[in-house]
Amino acid sequence: MTTVRRRESPRNVDGVQVWPLGYWWRAKQAARPDVIVTVAGDRQAQRLVPNLGRAPRLVLPHADADFGEFEEACIRLLPAHRQAESRVTVPADPLTGDRIKVVAWIHYGVPYRRAGSETMLQTMMRALRDAGLGVLVVCSSMPEAPPSWEVDGVPYLHLGPRAAELLFRSMRPQVMVTHHNYAARATGLAREIGARSVLVMHSDHDYSARSMQAGPDVIVYNTEWVRASLAARYLEVERTPSLVVHPPVIADEHRAPATGDRVTLVNLSSDKGVYTWRAAARALPELPFLGVTGAHGRQVTGPVLPNMRVLPQTSDMRGDVWAHTRLLLVPSVYESYGMAAVEALASGLPVIAHPTTGLREALGDGATFLDRDDHRAWAAAVKGLYVEGARRAEATAAALARSEFLADQARAELRIWVDAVEELAKDVAGQRSVLAPASAG
Repeated sequence: MTTVRRRESPRNVDGVQVWPLGYWWRAKQAARPDVIVTVAGDRQAQRLVPNLGRAPRLVLPHADADFGEFEEACIRLLPAHRQAESRVTVPADPLTGDRIKVVAWIHYGVPYRRAGSETMLQTMMRALRDAGLGVLVVCSSMPEAPPSWEVDGVPYLHLGPRAAELLFRSMRPQVMVTHHNYAARATGLAREIGARSVLVMHSDHDYSARSMQAGPDVIVYNTEWVRASLAARYLEVERTPSLVVHPPVIADEHRAPATGDRVTLVNLSSDKGVYTWRAAARALPELPFLGVTGAHGRQVTGPVLPNMRVLPQTSDMRGDVWAHTRLLLVPSVYESYGMAAVEALASGLPVIAHPTTGLREALGDGATFLDRDDHRAWAAAVKGLYVEGARRAEATAAALARSEFLADQARAELRIWVDAVEELAKDVAGQRSVLAPASAG
């Protein structure tokens, strides 16, 4: 019988590879340590350290050393040219003095990336700020962003993952909100620091749903259909407390004082239906078309037909897009909701959409639904809704009525969202106050 010995691997702690000294022979073969750290009085470590080479050594007086002090002590033992690059600059707590701290750790943020996920999270964080909570959004995958900025009173920071994690450890927020790329890491960190975690689910894709397995305290689904779709495949849906917050669109913030003459598509990618839009433009050369590039997907911007105009992504949709639009096309192959379409409703713009489950939940009776591959039907619908008449008047009235319904829904759901976060924060504060005397002793 052959016995297979498990090969020990290093653990990654805040970006540092840590080898258990009990496996010094593997460490010696596979790693060249910059600094060897031991704890005073550890006799086994004292015997094994000589086998690890001539790296500088740091002896800690006890195992419970302050992380910041420990990190700086290690850095000071490195060669001079390595010290500067090894230090991570962590800003002071931006929410010092706030009784309740709610942070969001995400990859992208507005206004530098303005897809539906980023816009939804911004509105949710703004609702918390308006309720008097201290909020902060940290983006860790957006090199084009400055170190800090503010959007509608919500402060943003751009920090690398390690600096962000160190900041959160020092801040000790009560609630951490996350989605997409940093969902699992943020959920785990929240558990380590005694905070509550909230995961926002924007779709029913499996690669996003795997984040639920990290064990968030609350899941926010952006639609009823996303929750139902995931419930059929993931036990976490029933096991984890949840609420539904449809992507909130504040109608007054998107309503254009006057609309224009263009047939518009937002996001010129194949999945968003750029070829359906282009087919309508070719079939109706007498009508002007407007394309707005999007934040995600390969953008198909050419060739530009004589009746087309293409705009880059913009933060001012009301002034740059809706004020120039007469009709919006949404021939998307997949939309978990469809915020751009809901924004257009606020200006009474008729919308033609492919009947995805998400668009049907968002638009209800406020839009015309056609299969995206039936280009002739789309061209005919555009022509019929473009001209003044009973058909366009009916579509405009339906758009405004749906917008009013969704505005009421958004206000109600944002109140539920704020109440849920406040309850999580109070629960954390209560637990920390109970544990404080024991930790002080």
